[in-house]
Amino acid sequence: MTIAPRPADDFAGYLRTYTADAFAATQNLEDVWDRYHVPDATHLVNRKQCDRATVLKNLEQWRADRTPYELWIHEVVVDGNRAAARYTISKPLVMQVRHNTESVMFADLADDGRVASTVTTARSTYGWGGSDSPTWDGDAGSAGAPNGAPTDPAAYLTTFAELADDPDVPLEEAFDRFHTPDSVQYINGTPMQRPAALQSLAAARDSGPDYALDLHAVLTQGNRFAARYSMVPSPHGRRAGEMEVFTFGEFADDGRVRLLRSVMQTKSGYWPT
Repeated sequence: MTIAPRPADDFAGYLRTYTADAFAATQNLEDVWDRYHVPDATHLVNRKQCDRATVLKNLEQWRADRTPYELWIHEVVVDGNRAAARYTISKPLVMQVRHNTESVMFADLADDGRVASTVTTARSTYGWGGSDSPTWDGDAGSAGAPNGAPTDPAAYLTTFAELADDPDVPLEEAFDRFHTPDSVQYINGTPMQRPAALQSLAAARDSGPDYALDLHAVLTQGNRFAARYSMVPSPHGRRAGEMEVFTFGEFADDGRVRLLRSVMQTKSGYWPT
């Protein structure tokens, strides 16, 4: 009998084993759920509260489908009793078309190693063949924190946002202070290199709303980090809706960001395009 990994010990292993156990019809679903989650765990999915009964009902629907699935884990960051992961559950439809559920989860872990609470954003997409996002490598990005510029993700996020919004600071100077020349940023899956990022920042500075960042969770593991924060519009700026951002990043050896993958979610729970 395979011993189920505790989420606190192996978060990627937990995602794989829990998903397999939950989708298989060989075990009691309530037993599966309670094996990995504390009874009073709280779960927020697309900004909606889901209790244990709701989660189990959704899992019953997944289980009843009986369609083979693939789980692609793209990123995992574990920091003490907190973990964050980005992953996709994919099922075939017809021909090579697949239904993909893309999820980003931030979790708090209980003292017994099970999941105590989660905040998740998820969306369904359709595509051809496999995932176009790299799968996670447990050894990749596990080196110690790089030397050089400060590598505090919270400081990076807040300070860069302030400088990018300051008309007295040249955008190129602000961007290059925190990002390598070959850095790539993905916003809801769309890649942007330096020229496109600068163009987007310039447009936001000229006509976009003013936002303040409200950080909810920041995790670091080696040269990787994950953060969840809200972009709250200023009452004195242009009208705009609140956005919640789930982001994963990697620092280069000089301490600047070389890769950033962010999911932006509106207050209503949708991913803007």
